[in-house]
Amino acid sequence: MADRNTQVALDRFTSRMLSQYVSPWEFEQLKQKIQSWDQWCEEWCKAARKHAEIGDKAAAAGHGITAGAAYIRAALYYHWASFLFVHDQKQFIAAMEATGDCWKKAAPLVDPVMELLEIPFEGVKMPAYLRKPAGVAKPPIVVLVPGGDSTKEELYDFGEHILKRGIAVLAFDGPGQGLLSTQVKLRPDYEVPIRAVTETIAARKDIDLQRMAIGGISYGGIFACRAAAFDDRYKAVVSVSSWYTPAGRFPGMDPLSQTGLRQYMGENAEQVQNSITMADVAARVKVPLLQVYGGLDKASPPEHAYRVEKEVKGPTTTLVFEDGVHVCNNLHHIVRPLIADWLSDRLK
Repeated sequence: MADRNTQVALDRFTSRMLSQYVSPWEFEQLKQKIQSWDQWCEEWCKAARKHAEIGDKAAAAGHGITAGAAYIRAALYYHWASFLFVHDQKQFIAAMEATGDCWKKAAPLVDPVMELLEIPFEGVKMPAYLRKPAGVAKPPIVVLVPGGDSTKEELYDFGEHILKRGIAVLAFDGPGQGLLSTQVKLRPDYEVPIRAVTETIAARKDIDLQRMAIGGISYGGIFACRAAAFDDRYKAVVSVSSWYTPAGRFPGMDPLSQTGLRQYMGENAEQVQNSITMADVAARVKVPLLQVYGGLDKASPPEHAYRVEKEVKGPTTTLVFEDGVHVCNNLHHIVRPLIADWLSDRLK
């Protein structure tokens, strides 16, 4: 029987992992191997290394498509290795660095390619990737914002659906996410680092700046809404399984998640979490807003969507999938294409 932390991670995040290029068979093998939380990172890293080796062999043989896909999978396995594994900073950082190494190898091989960016912000560089649809000279763009314990790599599949509709995608890690969490922590006014991302896009000549949208998952959803509230360059916004405010959640969270939040939000994680809100900005959102929530999601129940809907000034569509979990990861095959279609309709 696995220990408590391992069981919590497996029970709560199964759909999330399986929706992100994790093989169901390999996932079952990992469940059998990992009986102690101290094993989590290394076992995921072992699985990641196998996919990285597949990528290396395919690349050496000139099979770029296979190599690119293998590196993406390896990067995400390394991401899961580091996921909430913050008590051992050496392993935590090594796994995230390996994620970045695989991502760099994948960048020129995937179709369309990833342009890797480093966006300066208050003394740090926020890592990002930009992908543009083939055959579109000056495409519209969607900025994707990760959640509190997620990273830009988790948004890759989300972006795939958007790209197929002729729209460019930029995903990034901001303060408190990925390796940046070892330097700077997540902040309630996350629209400030998003503005640095927006300015980077605005300086380009290959993007249609009149057709920009933003979307986010979990905490990224509320941050996307706040960005749209303060920057009228965004013409539409998507929020998936977020909150009107996550205030008051911390005491009821499992210890593993509390420890993780201290990594991402700092030692005063509860105070930071309590300060994140739409209360002071919802009325400033005047562009179309799509909210997607899961009816089975106890972390961010749909009541938060309805509170936001009452206060924003733009047209709002709120969809609740009654059998959906957090971020509707168990329904990713339905929800992600739906969101991509909605964005496409707004950015035509």
